[in-house]
Amino acid sequence: MLARRVLKNVIYNSSSVLIGNLAGLVISIYVARVLKPELFGIYSLAISVAFLLMTFTDLGINATLVRYVAHANIKGDDELVRGYIRSLTKLKALLVLAVASMLFLGSDFIAEQFFSKPELSLPLRIMALYITFFSMAGFINGIFNAFNDFKANFVRALVYEISRATLIFLLLYLGLSVAGALLGYVGASLLSLIALLAMLFRKLRNFLFGKAKRVDWRRIVRFTGYLTVGSITWTVFAYVDSVMIGAMLPSEDVGFYRAAYNIVGAVSGIVALPGVLFPVFVQLESEDLRSAFSRVFRYASIIAFPCTFGLMAIAEPLVKFVYGADYLQAAGVMVVLSILILRSALGFWGALFNAKEMPEYPVYATFFGMILNVVLNYVFILRMGIVGAAIATVMSNAFVWFTLAFLSVKHFGVVVRASYILKPLTSAAVMTALLWYAGFGSLADAILKVLVGAGIYFLLLYVLRGFGREDVEYLRSVLAWK
Repeated sequence: MLARRVLKNVIYNSSSVLIGNLAGLVISIYVARVLKPELFGIYSLAISVAFLLMTFTDLGINATLVRYVAHANIKGDDELVRGYIRSLTKLKALLVLAVASMLFLGSDFIAEQFFSKPELSLPLRIMALYITFFSMAGFINGIFNAFNDFKANFVRALVYEISRATLIFLLLYLGLSVAGALLGYVGASLLSLIALLAMLFRKLRNFLFGKAKRVDWRRIVRFTGYLTVGSITWTVFAYVDSVMIGAMLPSEDVGFYRAAYNIVGAVSGIVALPGVLFPVFVQLESEDLRSAFSRVFRYASIIAFPCTFGLMAIAEPLVKFVYGADYLQAAGVMVVLSILILRSALGFWGALFNAKEMPEYPVYATFFGMILNVVLNYVFILRMGIVGAAIATVMSNAFVWFTLAFLSVKHFGVVVRASYILKPLTSAAVMTALLWYAGFGSLADAILKVLVGAGIYFLLLYVLRGFGREDVEYLRSVLAWK
């Protein structure tokens, strides 16, 4: 049963994301408290620059790998599978080496000339090593995902997060400050890469050695070419705000912004399903595709809206408890950025177009969204500071979301019923209004009221017939896989 396979992959993926987000959040809290806003800003800025540049080590290669290896595997053509894996591995390694070398050699120029922060130079050189190991680990992870195997995500997350937490805590304890925290990232990425390589040779050895077919590079270049622009634009969405804040405002403002973003990102990652469904969308057509899309969108909405509104409601007490009173300026940013949870949970359209070998549509939408994002960030940061950056990021993401939703109706006939959005939205809005009216004292008080709010949400959703017995029976049948 396809639904059972999807659920199994969702569990593996969500478990890996949960581990990563919770560990990342704990690490972020610890580092933020130890380094304080200014040094935490340098730390966050180095990571943002690294991830912004890391997009040039991908250029759509990972998604291309998943798409074409999955397609060749479905056809049972092992030689073609080997051809895709070998060809794309060579291209990936070349890009990784080029980008990491450029960052290492150009760290002084970037730190001094672009950011006017000389203390950023050493962190950037350290992150050049991180780019090398982390990028290759992501590529190997993609090989497993192409075979619809998401267990590798879980293993990678487990190794990476345990080693990252251990190394960062140890190195900061030894007094290595920003450099120590970033070296923890380097060590963790190396260990996770080694773990994935061991799994690869054990489980998929047959697809690494043996005769391989020549691949159609024109087809790959066309597909990858569009994804190149797409990967760059989405990375810009994620990190250009932090980079622009670093260039236009003091370092501590980067720290406040990333503190809020880290919490929102942790929640967003847990409810994100589009990546898991990519290999599934490759296999479905016509009515089966529309039916699967509609059902998964509905269930994702039920989860996404209360998470979004609930996080808005507890932003201030959560920031104060997690980071301390020094970071209270992050609360307003968190309220705005919480809307991005909806984009993560309900952004299935990009995966849908890519699965059907039509990457140009997400690329067009994200390209114009990227331009909008940069322009709005420049205008709003000057007028409203870090809250303005959050507003710019949300607005540009919303533009892309609605554009792709419109295009999916035209090309695939995928129509989302208004009730799938309105019912959970209404229930979540009422829940949030009650939470705000009740107010919050301590974090324990906030947690208790959020739990009560969750009960109110599901009660309202049931009354509005947004979730009922039929859904319970369906989920029970899906959960009963062997």
